[in-house]
Amino acid sequence: MIVFYTAVAGGIGSALRFFISQSIQKTHSHARFPYSIILINLLGAAGLGLLTGAVTANHPLLVIIGTGFFGGFTTFSTFSVESATMLMQRQIRQLAAYLFVTIIGSLCLFTAFYQIGQHLF
Repeated sequence: MIVFYTAVAGGIGSALRFFISQSIQKTHSHARFPYSIILINLLGAAGLGLLTGAVTANHPLLVIIGTGFFGGFTTFSTFSVESATMLMQRQIRQLAAYLFVTIIGSLCLFTAFYQIGQHLF
């Protein structure tokens, strides 16, 4: 059953990512910077940090929500495509900002929300 719940959670995460991405693209259609992917990955890092801090390592919710929902919600593949595109188009400043905000921001948010999860739960 855990595989089924994980798959359902992954579908929900993917649908939410699509909804957020479409909403941001509508309001920032002129922007050439991947704001939606940054937001999605930062939210995913924070959420996974909170979850990981709140539950034990063997808890089924870590698999269902962590692997399923956050695995479907966040997107390393799109991050890679956006990064490679900026590199090929020689948008070095944008690429550096994208890499820094995504990687350092995700690590910081995960760590901060992990601590919050440990203290709250």
